[in-house]
Amino acid sequence: MDWTLLPLDPLETIFSQLEFKDHIACSLVCRRWNEAIFTCPTLARSIVFSIGPTCTSELRSVVRASNRNYRQITIVLNRSSNAKLFELIEEIAVRWNVKVVSLVGDPPTVLNCIRSNADLFNSITELNLEFTMDYAWPVIPNQEIHFRNLKKMNYLQVYIGTSNIEMLFRLVVPNLEEVTIALDSLANEEAMYWADPLIELLGCDNLKSLEVDLNCTMWENFFAIERPTLERLVIRRASDEFQERDWNLLFRNMPNLRHVEFVFSTDIMLTSLTRNCKKVDRLILNGFCLHDGSFANNMSQLSLKQVHMDGWLNGALFSYNSPLDLIHLQTLTWKYVELAPVQGSFTLVTPELRRLTLRGCDYKRLFLDVGNCLEFIDMDYYEEQVLTPNFFVSLENLQHLILHINSSSSKLVRNMCHLPNLKQLELVCSTERHGYDCNALFSSVCAHCPELEELCIRNEHENYLSIGYRYFVQILKLFKLRILTLQYVTLYNVLGEIPMEHLVRLNVWGCIVIADSPIKKFPIGTHDSSVQAADCSFTWQDKGKW
Repeated sequence: MDWTLLPLDPLETIFSQLEFKDHIACSLVCRRWNEAIFTCPTLARSIVFSIGPTCTSELRSVVRASNRNYRQITIVLNRSSNAKLFELIEEIAVRWNVKVVSLVGDPPTVLNCIRSNADLFNSITELNLEFTMDYAWPVIPNQEIHFRNLKKMNYLQVYIGTSNIEMLFRLVVPNLEEVTIALDSLANEEAMYWADPLIELLGCDNLKSLEVDLNCTMWENFFAIERPTLERLVIRRASDEFQERDWNLLFRNMPNLRHVEFVFSTDIMLTSLTRNCKKVDRLILNGFCLHDGSFANNMSQLSLKQVHMDGWLNGALFSYNSPLDLIHLQTLTWKYVELAPVQGSFTLVTPELRRLTLRGCDYKRLFLDVGNCLEFIDMDYYEEQVLTPNFFVSLENLQHLILHINSSSSKLVRNMCHLPNLKQLELVCSTERHGYDCNALFSSVCAHCPELEELCIRNEHENYLSIGYRYFVQILKLFKLRILTLQYVTLYNVLGEIPMEHLVRLNVWGCIVIADSPIKKFPIGTHDSSVQAADCSFTWQDKGKW
């Protein structure tokens, strides 16, 4: 079969499985493969042609000699950028079907580049614009720039000077659908941070997704008009002086929001959101200070399908025994949520829950009542945890379980009997100075999880877990096991090889095998010697230790 004659559709499917370096190699095979890689939007996005302020003559010769059709280019500008560079960009625009441009430089030079290559910037569909400033430059009058076909824009403003700059680019973007605007400062403590971005967006009546730092006055006018097409809003940062804005007015103009994300939120923000945006089905809170009376009432007003609450910044939930029923919820992430005051508790009822992540919380005061729909869990289990009496009993349909454990997790052993349909299990062991054994837990897994297809036991900090051979040999009960991963596990009292012909992948990275006779490979036999990926150390039996 001549692979070069395959139609473009199957070629695209095949190439989509390859890495960047393989794309480049395949593009050199023949003209047809080159065309498939550089024409298909999903593939061409991973291949970027970079243009800098130097070597423009060499780059021009490369452009003219190449038959490739790059769709994405990066342009880096500085004060030495000149007319020759802009001429090269113009030639590229004529030769290639460029759709994505990343443009980096100080505002005056960027302005010159856009003005000199208007045809290119009016044809692209995605722009990544980064303004940098490290020297004094004259104030330029307000500029209006049109991007007729732009649908997606990422804007980053970096300032490393010490004086405030006032200049505004009015970007007319009638077809814009997605925008991310981030402000950053690398200045020292005495330097002035940006008060506003140097851009203003006009005409974006089709906007669907907006991601912003809400710490500037520009957004007052932007949010003052109705945004019925907006479905996704991410407020990454709102400085203290803007926390007390009229959130009710802000959300009133976004009635069709579905995906909302806040970095640090308050009761007022949540109340205003739920009062005006009834269609929200995905809510992400990173850092919050909420009272559970208003919190429970607000959350129950939404038809939420996904909730993510991560208290890594400040996750205080003031709790007075107010239950919350989220009857439509399918995905819940609940991480590092602090319940206050000490005497309070919180009950969360989620009968349709399918995916659960539960990490770093005060489980003894969090009562989680789930139905029997759970398919995936990622959770801590460091001691006896009161999640509700029926929690483990309701896991009969669980398919994938990730457990973060330590040597105090022995009480988990008796609950493995409730996981008869489990297919993937990952035991992630926490740091303990001398490691510990997990014989009982391993035996319980082998006895109660007959459908297991993938098993991973690893220690994140290289403190060795230990499993005795007489416990480990019970792995033979897992007839359907296909993938086994052991990392930093000591297997001791080894007596012989365990035949497991059905394994297709075996990874025993960093393990130690202790036997009473010489041994040179991990004691599992497979049908194919290439299956085993081993980096083990082997030693004679230490009778005194084991």
